[in-house]
Amino acid sequence: MTHNSTPSRILLHNGAFVTADGPERGPLATWEALGWRPHGELIATRVATGWQTTWLGERGDPRRPAYDAAVDLGGRLLTPGWMDSHTHTVFAGDRSHEFGQRLAGRSYADIAAAGGGIVHTVAATRAATVAELTTTAAARLAEMVAWGVRVVELKTGYGLDVATEGKTLAAISALQRQFAGQLTLVATAMPAHAIPPEFRANPDAYVDLVCEEILPVLARGALPVAFCDVFVERGYFSVAQADRVWRAAHKLGMRLKAHVDELSAMGGLEWALAARAVSVEHLLCTDAAGVARLAAADTVAVCLPLTSVFLREPFAPMRALVDAGARVALATDCNPGSAMTTNLPLAMQIAVLMGHLTPPEALRAVTRCAALALSEPGGLTGRIAVGQRLDGTLLDVSHPDALFYQLGAPPRGRALLSAPPFWQIQP
Repeated sequence: MTHNSTPSRILLHNGAFVTADGPERGPLATWEALGWRPHGELIATRVATGWQTTWLGERGDPRRPAYDAAVDLGGRLLTPGWMDSHTHTVFAGDRSHEFGQRLAGRSYADIAAAGGGIVHTVAATRAATVAELTTTAAARLAEMVAWGVRVVELKTGYGLDVATEGKTLAAISALQRQFAGQLTLVATAMPAHAIPPEFRANPDAYVDLVCEEILPVLARGALPVAFCDVFVERGYFSVAQADRVWRAAHKLGMRLKAHVDELSAMGGLEWALAARAVSVEHLLCTDAAGVARLAAADTVAVCLPLTSVFLREPFAPMRALVDAGARVALATDCNPGSAMTTNLPLAMQIAVLMGHLTPPEALRAVTRCAALALSEPGGLTGRIAVGQRLDGTLLDVSHPDALFYQLGAPPRGRALLSAPPFWQIQP
């Protein structure tokens, strides 16, 4: 197969598949429950929007349709493309000094009250150019690609004024062009991330600015903004303020995400569920009643175990959420203050070791449930299934158990669909 020859039907063989086409709720005890096919074969057909799975079966099946070219996967493992469904990857500056303060006993809230935390990053981000924001974020995204990630959600929220929130969105747009073919990027507006210093004495005036100026500017940008996120927390935004932001965003066509129950439970979860949020994030303080509410809802619970490790805080009730029947996703929360990491496989490993998920549940949480947390971006469902767009992560392991065995393993994932065309797989 040459670089200039583009077949219309490709057979993928000599590898193992996990299709993630099992149930999206409830416990998963075995890989078979998540669609494990140790001897699977797949035919993908080129369509106007990319590649679509048109046949999926077992090796040697006499009913296998004809194809134009074959790709030997070399015994590698193919899964749906991994999705990091909660990140704050675009920012400037460094907060490593705060890490030492936390190790000395200061809490996240104490550091923020003293002028650190998010507002420290805001000052650096306001001073940065679009090019600088793009360059630093591109390095982080390149690491995510190496880990095997195919979709990344990127939040604004380190500008907290009209100009810098717009600048952040411009950087995300530039990153989308730079990583075309490697990553699908999903933009989330989060000007309600913190109260900026100039509005500390009048938080409601900042909420006015968010609703009347910042969100409309972001909605008019060249890059579509899928979601609006709000940090509902003491010292940040009350439920009433969050509701004002959400109502303004809703009028602009954005869907709701919400940081809730991270440092305290103050009604944010109940409000977000009533507002039919696509997802709720963090959930460190969610109690049994909250777990039951999430189990009864379509809202996805996005758990961020590396944040708990970084802050030395309790973990979200991941096991209880899965057992109750909630949809559970996992993400890195890549950000400069509470989870300075791009390592999604490590988040999965910690969710298994400390959050007591099974490995199949953790993989589901970065494929099918992560897709639901992002409203199936670009038609990506987080599954490998006939009739659906094919986008995959190809891993240098033969069995999915190996993804969890070596803690902090080196990057060993690659995109199945990328430039150059995916049949030119390098050893």
